[in-house]
Amino acid sequence: MALLVGACSNNSSNNEPEESSTGIAASKVCDGTLDTSAAAALQRLAGTDQFDESTATNEAGNPTAFSLRNAIKNLHDEYRKRSACWVYKTGDDSGEPLLEIRFSASRSYPSASEKESSGGKARYPLGVYAQVGPSGADLFFQCTTKAPTKDAYVGDTKYVKAELFSVANKMRGDNVNKDRIVILNSISRRVAQEADCASEAGLPREVPSQ
Repeated sequence: MALLVGACSNNSSNNEPEESSTGIAASKVCDGTLDTSAAAALQRLAGTDQFDESTATNEAGNPTAFSLRNAIKNLHDEYRKRSACWVYKTGDDSGEPLLEIRFSASRSYPSASEKESSGGKARYPLGVYAQVGPSGADLFFQCTTKAPTKDAYVGDTKYVKAELFSVANKMRGDNVNKDRIVILNSISRRVAQEADCASEAGLPREVPSQ
């Protein structure tokens, strides 16, 4: 199972948000799933307090705007049909998102006994498995879900995989790993609540130290 993990380099010492009069606030992105700590983490990573989200359609012809409802609805679909949250810095015309976040049903999760490879990967005691690295973060949490049909791409599962992809050279701040997992944990908590598995998932409000 491929993971989007490894350490992310920080090439900027400027942690002050850039002023902007357009875009949306950090607390509004990804269907308003970022709590206060996660919104602050996003602002540190981006160096701005204004963001944009994708409003186009995906390869399956479905709207790409992220919603909790669609995230749950598409958990058992193939990759291109899953709901995703693409977050952009307002004014960035590179075409590359600052963050891309997806959720999928998973039958298993990586073993906690697996040795971390080189590259500065960081583990966090969240869910059943959480790791951050250069390309992003993965968080697996317990959440029993049933496939909507017998022909679903993924059948009934006991876990949900949350994955966050972030381009290393776009990240700012002094604690890039922690900030990214704080964001992913916040959105995952809301997904677990929407899927009625919050008690199973057991995701904390605050991300503990490694």
